[in-house]
This record gives sequence, C-alpha cells and structure tokens, in this order.
Amino acid sequence: LFHKAKAKMGFLFGYEADNHAINTVPKETLVKITFAEKGGLRGKGKLEVVKTGFTPANENEFMENYIAGNLTTTGGDEWDEW
Repeated sequence: LFHKAKAKMGFLFGYEADNHAINTVPKETLVKITFAEKGGLRGKGKLEVVKTGFTPANENEFMENYIAGNLTTTGGDEWDEW
C-alpha cells in the first residue's frame, strides 16, 4: 500500500505512529468557521432548529431541567430496606 508518511512517501508495512496529541488533532483537520449561512428559508428569519429549544443559548424548559439533572429521581426509600 503506497502511503504518504509524516516524513517521506513510501510503501506501508504495518502501521504509522499515531500523530494525535492529548489536547488536539493534526493541524490539517482544524478548521475555523467564520460564517456559515443566513438562517431560515431563503435566508430570512431563524433556522427551524433554533425554534425547537434544543440549541445552545436557546434552551427551553425541558432542556434547562435536563442540564440541571432534574429529569430523573432516585427512589431513596426502596433501597433503605436492604
């Protein structure tokens, strides 16, 4: 298998060392998005997903409860008998 290695090009026998670091990925995979597109149909209004309440900084009451950990409860008393 012909493979472009980090230092040279050549045939690959086995594997190449992983070039991922603890705090990032290879530089060619990092991107910066400055502007995607205007939202809504034909660029007017908000995107439909923003109206759902499931996007960051647009949380509805359900999502606020989810983030706060209020959707589940523990029985408490049922395990006290053990």
